[in-house]
Amino acid sequence: MLLSDSWRILISEQATVGNSAVKTGGLYSLLGSTSQLGSGSLTGGRYTVSWGTVNSWRPAQANVDKAHIYPNPCNIRDGCSAVTFTLLTLRAQIDVYTVSGERVKRIEKVTNIDSIGWDLRNDSGRAVASGLYLYLIRGENSTKRGKFILIR
Repeated sequence: MLLSDSWRILISEQATVGNSAVKTGGLYSLLGSTSQLGSGSLTGGRYTVSWGTVNSWRPAQANVDKAHIYPNPCNIRDGCSAVTFTLLTLRAQIDVYTVSGERVKRIEKVTNIDSIGWDLRNDSGRAVASGLYLYLIRGENSTKRGKFILIR
């Protein structure tokens, strides 16, 4: 909503930036500088950000029905070095498995945005091999299964 040359933006604090407490509500998060907006400051409610970058992040989802992973396939030769699980709930647990059923990685998400990245390393810190992987996402009262391909 534009009011006399200023924008009013509903925001939520990033739990991973300077505060480990999970925050909920809001549609956007403010990080860095607003200079790209051509404005010297943003104010509203209890928030004031001067010369920061406005990054729009989706808040956590109500369920994981539409959750997915990208890029898929992930081709290391084309520069893919990590994947992102997105459209997640506030708290989610992701287990990644080989096609033979061996768990490769467990990822716990407790931030107020809807995504979390994976650096393609197993629970021991070693890079995983090329191949087809399965994942199981457990969100708040919902689950989602899927698969992805890693090409080295």
